[in-house]
Amino acid sequence: MKTRPIDKLLSIVAFLVTPFFFVSISALIPCIFRNFYIWQIDLLKIPETSGFTKDVIIEAFNDVMNFIWNGAPFKTGQLAWTENEMMHFADCIPLFWLQLYLACGTGLYLLAYFILIKIGVLRRSRLFGLSSVSYGGIATLGALGFLGIFAAIDFNQLFVIFHKIAFPGKDNWYFDYNKEQVIRILPESFFFSCAIFIIGVAIVLSVVSIIVGFHIRSKDSKIMMKKLS
Repeated sequence: MKTRPIDKLLSIVAFLVTPFFFVSISALIPCIFRNFYIWQIDLLKIPETSGFTKDVIIEAFNDVMNFIWNGAPFKTGQLAWTENEMMHFADCIPLFWLQLYLACGTGLYLLAYFILIKIGVLRRSRLFGLSSVSYGGIATLGALGFLGIFAAIDFNQLFVIFHKIAFPGKDNWYFDYNKEQVIRILPESFFFSCAIFIIGVAIVLSVVSIIVGFHIRSKDSKIMMKKLS
């Protein structure tokens, strides 16, 4: 059945939103599930490097997350905090919520797209037998491969570039480890593990989308061969 312009248009949109969905849903996991951080406290030796006990660290971390997600007053348990730190975490709030909206919005679009194809409202639009979502997975792998190489070569530079893009014109994400206590419980090693996790999950999602795409193409080819025989 021949595809229509609307089928091709919505297929292109599906291709464009797929990388955003894979990355945003992967990034949302460490932002929402606090145990992702708590499980790494001992692994990253944060009590030893920060000088605070595990209980104090968890209390401070939960207070910061409550500020970001729940709109609670800014506090950090028993840790002292500066205006600089509070302003930075306030700047993080829209980014955290943007990830949530992006993951939900792109996820709902892809779900609706698949449902409309399933019930026959839309027709499949493919290139060389692969769906737009599979190509979205390929595009995601390419982008993440570049970032992965960059992170392996110089994660600190990537970290700086990310903050300059995410917080344009601001420098309140520069912290003094000798004066500002909250940042001591969020070492660079934790953000590196977050990056590895996000890239890893997004790669898995991308690979699955590609495998499913090839599987469907193979299945359709067999059906077509049977019809022709």
